[in-house]
Amino acid sequence: MMRSTERLNTGRPQQLARRLITVSERHGIDVEHDPLYGRARAWLRPRREAWPMAEELFVTAPARVIDKQEDTFEQEWRALLSGSAARLPLV
Repeated sequence: MMRSTERLNTGRPQQLARRLITVSERHGIDVEHDPLYGRARAWLRPRREAWPMAEELFVTAPARVIDKQEDTFEQEWRALLSGSAARLPLV
């Protein structure tokens, strides 16, 4: 599984969740919200049922999350979005 993570903001969980909910609603994007822990998740590209799949989301998370991305992420992301993922090498 390839993953790219980028920290966009820091703050208190409830504040970040409210901000994500407000921005998402403004753009017509559904948000999952856990008010008990103040976490929120907005799916820009929901995950599919079958592989290969590409998913894209904004999520509130603990501040210790670091920016990271595998070396071949951009190539594989483009392949998934274009439908040419079957031509990617398996190794």
